[in-house]
Amino acid sequence: MTVCTPDQEKAINHTAGPAQILAGPGSGKTFVIVNRIRHLMLQEGIDPAHILVITFTKAAALEMQQRFFKHMEGERPPVWFGTFHAIFYHILRQSAQYRGYTIITEAERRKLIRQIIHMHKQFVYLQEEDIEEILLSISSYKNVMEGNSLQFQKMTPEDFDVLVTEYQSYLREFGQFDFDDLAQECLKMLREDRNCLLKWQMQFRFILVDEFQDISPIQYEIVKLLAAPEEHLFIVGDDDQSIYGFRGASPESMRQFLTDYPQAVQIPLTLNFRCHEEITAAAGRVIAENKKRLPKDIRAAHQRGEGVELCSCSNEEELQKVLAERLLQEKREGTLTGCAMICRTNFACGLWAQVLHSAGIPYVMKEKRKNRFAHFVIQDIRAYLALGQGEFLRRHFLRIMNRPLRYLRRDSLLNEQLDKEAMLRWYRHMPDIQKALTRLFEDLDSLRGRRLHLQIHYIRKVIGYENFLREKYGAKRAGELIRIAEEFETFSRQFVTIEEMNAYIEHYAEVLQEPAEKKEGIFLMTMHGSKGLEFDTVYLPDCNEGQIPSDKSVTEEELEEERRMFYVAMTRARQKLCLFTYKGKTGKDGPSRFLKALYDRTD
Repeated sequence: MTVCTPDQEKAINHTAGPAQILAGPGSGKTFVIVNRIRHLMLQEGIDPAHILVITFTKAAALEMQQRFFKHMEGERPPVWFGTFHAIFYHILRQSAQYRGYTIITEAERRKLIRQIIHMHKQFVYLQEEDIEEILLSISSYKNVMEGNSLQFQKMTPEDFDVLVTEYQSYLREFGQFDFDDLAQECLKMLREDRNCLLKWQMQFRFILVDEFQDISPIQYEIVKLLAAPEEHLFIVGDDDQSIYGFRGASPESMRQFLTDYPQAVQIPLTLNFRCHEEITAAAGRVIAENKKRLPKDIRAAHQRGEGVELCSCSNEEELQKVLAERLLQEKREGTLTGCAMICRTNFACGLWAQVLHSAGIPYVMKEKRKNRFAHFVIQDIRAYLALGQGEFLRRHFLRIMNRPLRYLRRDSLLNEQLDKEAMLRWYRHMPDIQKALTRLFEDLDSLRGRRLHLQIHYIRKVIGYENFLREKYGAKRAGELIRIAEEFETFSRQFVTIEEMNAYIEHYAEVLQEPAEKKEGIFLMTMHGSKGLEFDTVYLPDCNEGQIPSDKSVTEEELEEERRMFYVAMTRARQKLCLFTYKGKTGKDGPSRFLKALYDRTD
């Protein structure tokens, strides 16, 4: 076995009872888990069929299993490796009650919600773009368990209850689970069926959980049941890397473990084998600002690399230019493939993808993500732009004719190529509507001759698109949608013509479809997507207020999660970390407050 640190050795040799391994970035947690399994089998004589290893992704489970087999020199002992969903599904399928059940696909879920909406007249106000948020609301409710009401902002609680009841009834009628049902039904069965619980407790006598800080309340409850009564529960995690609050995870799970198991052994892995010592120290100073965390003293194991660089620019345009020049130099030196650019949001990735594309810098979209340019807000604005350019097609007009509400009717659209005069004649006996239509035509004409970003601004503010969003979706949801419109306006400043922008949007859609493994270039990803990865050099271009932390994060809890995301992004860098910021126009968009932990001055 490879030589390990005293902390790693202590964790590996732990045998009986609960243990919490505080594993900071680059501390060798996978090494510890794999070698502990080996220790349990070879030194303690534990039957490998009684060992369960739980991860959060299929990729992580497969990597863990392969590394374990490699350590076993060709042997393949029957240790259980799987995700929470896979393990729960297996448990359910072994019972007579759920033996024939299958898992509904995401496409089928969307289709089902669409069918339920069409079946009920009271849901006529719901749009296609609402389906994704409905599904997220259902998922959130199922994962949080107690203290979470069944709700979706755009619907009354009563209507949402009707929709969810029908959704669940359909799944049961056709013998299907969604992924969130797996946990709910598994917990229910283990609580109600004593024999079933005893069976799986005897099967999974030793349980190891990776990335424990990402566990949801319901997943934790199941793990506790399975681990009883022997409580050979070995959890590995880092509350400082808990960044999935939107799906029910909380750093509190690490602290709660010590409350639930007061006899647990706590073993910190204090050496970071990944990051340069300056990066390790800088990240440590940032995360130390969080109040609700388990104390740690993480030190770097080596000094290899260049450390941390802060680049402060006068404005966003200068930042883009300076960073592009830096990456072109990386390209010339042949080091670009060892670099990553990590952004706060998917949309920011889209903005930077355009900068990279324009500068001739190849990039790889590491994450499978939706095309943000396909969002209905952006599609609405693009329809307005097309009409303003004279592309007077029926499909464009249908998107925007009642956004805002003008009481225009579909049957007034006589042909695919629309005739303005014919439409006005159609409404000749409805003077108010004819007046609204005339004003719309005038507004479309007003778009011509304006710079592209000013056209979008006119659509938002003068035509009244943002007022439409507020009236239709309410203040809270509208705020998010308006932000998308604002970001799109900012994005459009990079183009002179609509044709140029449309060409890039088409290019971006193509890039999303290309397999990452077949491309070379700098890796482009979000902070969430960077979790578990590492690179020689990491560029963080979003180190400004409103971006990191997001201006949507206002509570202390939300700000602490934003700081954890920044910490995760920083610790992806092995040799060099480059932080980019600009002065901004106001205090609200200046350098990120998180940088204050690093330097006295950020200007």
